[in-house]
Amino acid sequence: MNNKPNFFKIGLFVILGTLILAAAIIFFGAGKFFEKKYVVETYFNQSVQGLSVGAALTFQGVQVGNISEIGFVFQEYDTDFQYVLIRAQIYPNKGSNKGKPKLFIDDNDRERGLKHMIEKGLRLQLASQGVTGLAVLNAVYLEPESYPALNIDWKPEYPYIPSAPGTIQQITQTIEKLTETIQSIDFKEISDDVEQLVVTLNTAVQQADIPQVSKDLQSLLVTLDKTITNTDKLINSKDTKQTLANIAETTQELKRTLKRTDRLIQNREHNIEAILQNVERVSEDLSEFMVTVRRYPSWVIFGEPPPHFGHKDKEENKNQ
Repeated sequence: MNNKPNFFKIGLFVILGTLILAAAIIFFGAGKFFEKKYVVETYFNQSVQGLSVGAALTFQGVQVGNISEIGFVFQEYDTDFQYVLIRAQIYPNKGSNKGKPKLFIDDNDRERGLKHMIEKGLRLQLASQGVTGLAVLNAVYLEPESYPALNIDWKPEYPYIPSAPGTIQQITQTIEKLTETIQSIDFKEISDDVEQLVVTLNTAVQQADIPQVSKDLQSLLVTLDKTITNTDKLINSKDTKQTLANIAETTQELKRTLKRTDRLIQNREHNIEAILQNVERVSEDLSEFMVTVRRYPSWVIFGEPPPHFGHKDKEENKNQ
């Protein structure tokens, strides 16, 4: 029996296995290497701990690319800024579907579209991926005025998308501020104030004559009870009820008197009007008599009739 290994068969098996593996890789995912990609970059003025090359680039939580480079801006550009430089590859087909157009048709359309999206508030920020501590780069829309772009003094090599503080940094800053606030609290001073307050209250209680205060309160309550009882008796007494009844009767009698006076005035209204007219005529006659007396006083004394005036004499008398 020949126990020598057949190297030809072994080599043929290895070759066939390698070809099958390569075909599977190409079929199930290696197509990404041949897919057209475009690169974007952003800058962070913060720690990017947890973010690594190959991490996902997501848009509203949906992966659209991967991180391709992490470094510093002074390694790529002539600047004194020490921002962290991050570049990512975006796959255009991630923004399309069967029967639907791509997110950007060509390079010019992509440049215009990114500019418009940035003006609307598109920002890149770090986000934690679950409880693993790994970070991803997430593209979200934020308020542009609240999250302005960083100052740069160079022309970016690739399309630039501004960054924004991530949730990790916001949590860290909140914890740091809370720690600073707690550290600034003078707990000893608060404890001393509370102790002084307790001593003051204790002294006030000891100095206060509690039995006397209680006695005074009881006396006051008894006096109030007597006052309420006397008031109730006064209201329910016969004299008070009779007085109220007399007031009501007087009010009714006054109403009846006013009604009778009103009817009397209405009945005598015509007579009063006639009397007023007679008084007016008497006044006119008296006035005319006084005029005659001033003109002919002898007539009043001697009783002679006034002289008769002719037409000519009347005219002369008027002229005089």
